[in-house]
Amino acid sequence: MKLNIYLSTLVVIATPAFASPWIESDDPLLRASIEMLFNQGVIKQPINSYPLMWQGIARDLNTIESSSLSTQSQFAYQHVKHALQNAKQGSSSGVRLNYNSEPTLQQSFGKRDQQKSGINSYGSITGDRVSAKVSVNYVDQALDDKHINYHGSYLAVLMGNWSVSAEQVSHWWGPGNDNALLLSNNAAPMKGLRINRANTQYVGPSWLSFIGNWQLTGIYAKQKLSLNTSESGNYWAMRFASTPLPGLEVAFSTAGSDYLTNTEVNPNTLEVITNKQRLTSLDAKYSTTIAEQPIAFYTEIMGKNDSGLAPSDAFYTIGIESFFGGQEQLLKTYFEYSNTQQDCTAQLSCNEANEAFTNYAQAYNHKDRLIGSAMPQQSKSAVLGAHYHTMNGYGGYAKLRWFETDITDLTQVTATFDRLQLELGYQQAIFSGLWKISGSVYKDKFANESDTNSALKTSWEYRF
Repeated sequence: MKLNIYLSTLVVIATPAFASPWIESDDPLLRASIEMLFNQGVIKQPINSYPLMWQGIARDLNTIESSSLSTQSQFAYQHVKHALQNAKQGSSSGVRLNYNSEPTLQQSFGKRDQQKSGINSYGSITGDRVSAKVSVNYVDQALDDKHINYHGSYLAVLMGNWSVSAEQVSHWWGPGNDNALLLSNNAAPMKGLRINRANTQYVGPSWLSFIGNWQLTGIYAKQKLSLNTSESGNYWAMRFASTPLPGLEVAFSTAGSDYLTNTEVNPNTLEVITNKQRLTSLDAKYSTTIAEQPIAFYTEIMGKNDSGLAPSDAFYTIGIESFFGGQEQLLKTYFEYSNTQQDCTAQLSCNEANEAFTNYAQAYNHKDRLIGSAMPQQSKSAVLGAHYHTMNGYGGYAKLRWFETDITDLTQVTATFDRLQLELGYQQAIFSGLWKISGSVYKDKFANESDTNSALKTSWEYRF
């Protein structure tokens, strides 16, 4: 499909835009401030679908006087307001240098650095009708085997209350901090079209007002299963999210592709029939205050789905997070557990459980990496994390992650791979740009052997 034909039509019929259209899925510190304001009831829009549209958030911020906020919300409010002002700029550009000694290590919500090193140059403009960003990346030893890519580029048009974009950007669907089961930044972004509501405020008949503010997102993209083939197929996904009660966000997501299929044999004719499969995810997050302490609980379940809403043979994630804020800093802490194992007690049920997701493991990939969970099938992980950010731009994070997966070799012998990883990160302004550095120490155990390794990642970004 040639996207430029559709976009030429959109530019002609589009109505005036608000500002830079969305918050990208690459800034965990800004996300922490948004979550804090959602917890405090300042933001009332769904916030767990990234890229996250600015319009609803801007509307909520404009209805609040900063003097009415609690002290623990002051930094988060100023942080999000500052990011909004930057998004309203008519144009911006920059360059980013990065190095990552171990690009295969699991990454969480945030910037994708799945290459040894690289230089990213980008420029964006925001007009009355159209927003666009061109990002050109020169990389070395990238996991998607590309030396030049355009990840992060888009052309977006606002039509009424709907944003339509041709893009190659990363998505993150769900409340997870370390893992998103259906759609995450684990794989390289696909080229595609996306449509979603710009302002998520509820407008409609009063008898449906229980839905609250709501968001609807649809994606059509081109999926390339493997680096070893030039063939590509169709990928589609849809997500509906709403805030029916203060502090509560619930969402339903589904996805499918040309490769996500299963086969069965007609017992009468012995004809092999191929059926399209789809995956479904349900997630929820509840934010509240206990003993004046902001806290939130969240979960996501994801599995194959043949009918209805609920997934079967589901993977799941559960988590809890809390915030400690003031006028000049914000600390977010969280604990998250994910499990992609199939529960089975007999050989027959194990085979059936594995067969149910064999096609998921083989077909829900883009360029050899899972589109959803960063963990493979038959794995479980737990992470204890914290993000810290101050008014003067200093920030840092810490993560202690445990990961375990079952690996079956060609002789059908299964052994357990176990990893314990400590990751520390720091950022500050330097040479008029933002410098980030992080280091990891991790110990791997497989069969009767163990090994300890370390990794370093750093970047410097200058905007002008």
